[in-house]
Amino acid sequence: MTPIVLALVLAASTAAPPAQGPTRDLAGNRLEAFAALPPNGVEGAPPLHCTADRAWCAQISRDVDQNTSTLYVFAGMPPGHQPVAMLELGDDNDDEIALWPSIVRVAGAEPGVLVGVERHVSTSYSGGGGGATALTLVRAVGEEAKPVLTAPISGSLMIRACFDERDMKARRGACHDEYSFGGDLILDPTTASGPPRFRFETQATAFPAGASRNGDSTARGRLKPSDLVAARDPACSYRRVFALDPASDAYAPDSPLPDCSDYTAP
Repeated sequence: MTPIVLALVLAASTAAPPAQGPTRDLAGNRLEAFAALPPNGVEGAPPLHCTADRAWCAQISRDVDQNTSTLYVFAGMPPGHQPVAMLELGDDNDDEIALWPSIVRVAGAEPGVLVGVERHVSTSYSGGGGGATALTLVRAVGEEAKPVLTAPISGSLMIRACFDERDMKARRGACHDEYSFGGDLILDPTTASGPPRFRFETQATAFPAGASRNGDSTARGRLKPSDLVAARDPACSYRRVFALDPASDAYAPDSPLPDCSDYTAP
């Protein structure tokens, strides 16, 4: 490991915020808090996340010259423990990359974890803008780190809809179309054996009711008072179960995810 990386993984203070109680399935897989430790005094060092017992830690290091990021997973606290696995996260294109504040300890003879990496993209445009975050679970077992699941977990967009006073009157002052998306990934507690399964539930809303990025907002006509609500989009508010597919060695949903790029592609 280079001296620069060693500097980034110096031990943080042993103090940490209280961890939330773990969620366990019947097979013994556990979802636990994975909190960032307080800064360790090393200027520019990325946050170090650890489990409450410090048995597992992880850190994302960014190479500012190459615009790339790397995930390091530790079985213990650095610098006393060197990374047991690492994964190049590729070009970040100035995206915001951070660790998921939860970790999954995988039950079995060989210790392993699933560490989450959140990638947030954002954009701005005349009179509006938006951002979206996708979560990728990375399995770290032995010296191998592999992405095994990716799902959208948040999205928020505002698109300008008023261009003159007539539009303002027709829209009753609601001069932006607004889109909101949220997804929760949790451990499936009914898993009785083998790798963990995950339940994924989303909620998507559009404001005003009936707003669509595929339509011209100025062509809708005058909005009614009843339109001025955030309406749930049933197509993009859904539930899925992700299970490990032995053939691909990656997680797959029990049915395909719908196209919700209206909410998750700024």
